[in-house]
Amino acid sequence: MDNMEQQASGLVLVVDDDEGVRRVLTRWVADMGYTVHAAADADSALDMMREHRFDVALVDVRMPGHDGIWLLDQIRRLCPDTASVLATGLMEMDPMVTLRPGVVGYIVKPFNREDLAQVIERGMVEGKRLQAERRSHPQLLSDAVLDGFVVSID
Repeated sequence: MDNMEQQASGLVLVVDDDEGVRRVLTRWVADMGYTVHAAADADSALDMMREHRFDVALVDVRMPGHDGIWLLDQIRRLCPDTASVLATGLMEMDPMVTLRPGVVGYIVKPFNREDLAQVIERGMVEGKRLQAERRSHPQLLSDAVLDGFVVSID
């Protein structure tokens, strides 16, 4: 783990309504070397996303009020260069959810540190790629996100 801690850098948002789960996830992600912010619900997460540019959002699917699927859509509209990872208690996810733009994967609860590290790293790689794409083609991600789909303009 020391190698990973030395190489890691980035900003992760953990969104889970269960305080115990949120606390453990926050600690695990911080132990990976990332800066972590945590939110207890989708609305708080959106407030944080208006203030910070997150590389990865780790989002619980089932939450009271607005659920994680709703939050995915909001993240895509507000921060199209943030990669999303879903956390769920369901063994299988609907492909219509997992194939949404910006979703890099999902993990099934309960999961271990290694599974979390793998999916967060995948999210970091994708988040950094999306940010680099935005810097080199600013109109691509800002003007071309239509109803959750990215349209490539050449």
